Amino acid sequence: MTNVNVEMVKAKADDIRANVEKVHRYSSLPDDEFFADERNLYSVQHLLLLAIEASVSICLHLTSRLAGTAPASYSECFGALLDAGIIDEDLSQRLTSMVRFRNLLVHQYWEVDPRRVVLYARSQTRDFTDFLEAVGRLLEGETLI
Repeated sequence: MTNVNVEMVKAKADDIRANVEKVHRYSSLPDDEFFADERNLYSVQHLLLLAIEASVSICLHLTSRLAGTAPASYSECFGALLDAGIIDEDLSQRLTSMVRFRNLLVHQYWEVDPRRVVLYARSQTRDFTDFLEAVGRLLEGETLI
């Protein structure tokens, strides 16, 4: 693990946790209250993007340092962690879906259904925790969650 910058990984993990906590706070509002103020939706979208970007940053760092590869795209990154035995297939698929969601938010934002954003915020954020748990196991018991 000497090649891994554990402090950087921990800092990114802190970012993920902080942003996911805020996502939970906003998305726990009842629908009528959530959608009454468009800032709630924009905040959740932005916070999800920040958490996803931090996850990808950890992924890219680990693949370059441990797997000796540089994925050509964000979507390939979590597949590389699967190939290296760092995460399992289910988590790899969920994280790859997360990157696709990020791509939709960034590149096709005009097509994003606000209800899909809220659904994602309410039901998919466990993917971040599962990722941090897997990375923590990899780093020999480092607590990242």
